Formats: sequence, structure tokens, C-alpha cells
Amino acid sequence: MLIAAGLLAGLNLIAGLALTWAHSRLPANDDGLIDAIDALLPQTQCGQCGHPGCRPYAEALAKGAPLDLCPPGGQETFTALKALLGREDGAIPLEPKPAVARVREPDCIGCALCLDACPVDAIVGASGFMHTVVERQCTGCELCLPACPVDCIELVEMPTAVAGGASPIRAVPPDASAPCIGCNRCEPECPQSLAPQHLVRLIRGGQLNGAADAGLDHCIECRLCDRACPSGIPLAHLFGAAKRELRVRDDRQAQATAAKARFDARNARLQAEQSDARDRRARRLASGNGRPW
Repeated sequence: MLIAAGLLAGLNLIAGLALTWAHSRLPANDDGLIDAIDALLPQTQCGQCGHPGCRPYAEALAKGAPLDLCPPGGQETFTALKALLGREDGAIPLEPKPAVARVREPDCIGCALCLDACPVDAIVGASGFMHTVVERQCTGCELCLPACPVDCIELVEMPTAVAGGASPIRAVPPDASAPCIGCNRCEPECPQSLAPQHLVRLIRGGQLNGAADAGLDHCIECRLCDRACPSGIPLAHLFGAAKRELRVRDDRQAQATAAKARFDARNARLQAEQSDARDRRARRLASGNGRPW
């Protein structure tokens, strides 16, 4: 009995060591890292990175792909990827100017080829009828342009103010750089019980999220703090510019989230259609009504 028990214990030990070794040889589960990378990408699904969408590029990045393959992401995405992955390779890609596709409707022949080319379902229409682009949903990926046989789709540059390409903070007048002396005279004047002095430090330090947490959005830009400031800092202007930049940032994030959802829904629909087509073909062959070849 003792010998049998010893043999059993030995076998269990060997099996445990074998499982441990096998587990160490398996690749780590990096879904969390891929999700984090994917969240930083602009979700244009344009394929300029050489991958069929943002998620595949995120998977490639997790395995060591270059950081500089996403022009739509520009400097912001490139910098965020460097910080997340702790890498220094590549150079900042040249960010294209924000643009949307538009269909010259009188020239559209209703061929519907652009519908399949759009990765985020931003083009609406039916075969034989005129198509149009839902500009709010368009990511400017340009994939619909080569798909159009009559070249009736064009890319139209969006105004910077609408696209959010320029930082509103940079439009603040030169005197906004006057030093804050920390006198705190502005705080008692604020009707919203904010701390303007603290908000200035956060905004000038690039900590817009921190300024938002400190109540920036509650600022009514009444300029009472401006009058109290001995340094002459245009506080209300600075706070208004920061609020606009936050709104632009939030809008970009919302558009990226919506584009990703439409891209995922489109892929799911296409997969379901392919599966349904295979099932119908299999049923026809099984019933003898289809051609065996």
C-alpha cells in the first residue's frame, strides 16, 4: 500500500511539473493589452496601417509592430502608444487634414459598390438609386473613392473649427501667459465656488481631465475672476478655451466609439450573411436540387 501511494504521489508530482512547463510555453493572454491599444486608435478602420482595421493593428502592435503606421491618429495617438507600450521606435506620422466623403449626387449611378467599401456603414442608398454619405458618421478613410466606377465621390476638407484639428488653448491671447502669483484673490469672487487659481495651474500643465474633475465645466465665464486678478490673466477666456477643447476631445472619443460599433456590427452582419449563404447551398446540395460542382 505504501509503495502504491508513493508511486501515485510521484505520478501526480510529475504530472504537475509537466502541466507547469506546458503552461509556461503557452503565449500569455494579452487581450487586455490589445483592448488598451485598440482604445487609443482612432477607429477610422481605413487600412492605412496595412491591417484590415484598428483591432488587427492593435493585435500587431501587441506583438511588436511599428508604432508609426497610423496617420489618422497623428501625434496624439503615436505619443499615447509610446507611453502605453514603453517603446521609442518610429517617427510621428504625418496626420492628414480632417475630411469627409461626399457623393456628387447628379453623377451617382446607384451601383452600390461604395456601400460595401465603407467600413463603418456611413453611406446610405439602395441599388439603382442615388447614394449619400452621412457626414457625421464618415471617418474620411477614402476607401469608397476607388470603389466608385464613375468617380462621383470626393473628399472634402473639413473646417478646422469643426474638425477640432487645432487646439483652442493655442488661440488664447498672449497676455494669458502672465504668471499667476498665487494671491488667491480670484477665489472669493467666483459665484460657482470654484478655485480659479487651481484651475489655471491644471490647464497650463496640460491636465485638462484634472481641471474637469475640479469643476471646470461649472465655470459660467462671468469674468469676475478677471477683474480680481492683479496679473491681468484673462481667466474666463482661458477656462472657456479649455472647456471647448474638452468638448472636442469628448466628441472625438464618441465618434470613435460609434465608428467602432458600426464596424463591428458590419462585420457581424457580413459573417452572418456568409454563414446563411453556406447553409442554403448545403441544403440545396443535400436535396439534390443543386449542382454538385
